[in-house]
Amino acid sequence: MNCIFCNNENEATSVEHIIPESFGNKKYLMTRSSVCDSCNAKFSKFERKALSNSVFVFERARLGIKSKKGKNVKGKVEDLEVEGNKEFKKQLITVKGLDSKSVENYDKENGTLQMIVSSFDKSEEAGAKLILKMGIEALYTSDFNLYNNLDINEARDYLLAKNTKDWPVIISDYEPSKFKSIPKMGVKYELGIKQIKLEYLQLNENVLLIRFTFGGVTMMVNILNRDTNWITEFKTNDSLTQIYPKHYRDKI
Repeated sequence: MNCIFCNNENEATSVEHIIPESFGNKKYLMTRSSVCDSCNAKFSKFERKALSNSVFVFERARLGIKSKKGKNVKGKVEDLEVEGNKEFKKQLITVKGLDSKSVENYDKENGTLQMIVSSFDKSEEAGAKLILKMGIEALYTSDFNLYNNLDINEARDYLLAKNTKDWPVIISDYEPSKFKSIPKMGVKYELGIKQIKLEYLQLNENVLLIRFTFGGVTMMVNILNRDTNWITEFKTNDSLTQIYPKHYRDKI
């Protein structure tokens, strides 16, 4: 069997988690030998960065997710260090590095505050690559007919670092039309328990969105190309839409 990314002959026997195990996914797996060891090694680098140096680390800690080694979550986003509860209790996290720039509306009487968290710590590329990789693997596994009719060579080249131009990724809750779950019912239910969704929406022949939701964070990319025209609708209908890398904001 050939690797679905590099197309080289593949005899790898390791289990490939379509959504990283560090999000809590135990059930959604690929057929063995679908992804080669070489590609897995490349992908693990950006996976680690997306998991530990973006807003995802706060959600993993908040939801009491265990690391692959069974330990509490730890990570850093800019100057903020975050750590999940050692007993994996939900809604209990430790954050170090808070200052006047990262805290608003502190209520001394009630002991509450609002924390300002950057979405990425120079990890926008890792976030985009992670969602592209999950999208490709999920479609291959759960909707092969759709996968087989898509031209995703540009995304493959980006994942394999053959083309390093930035790939736009957005954070938004806006839904222009109903997204469809890529995982089927049984797996979809299991992922839902972990507050995970992986969905797609085809807007036109040039735009097929992959949307990944984990806890309170929803990110999406266009799996077909780097086109940004589709983002305008999101920005118009959801003022909280965030676009990364930031240089794309000047083009929209």
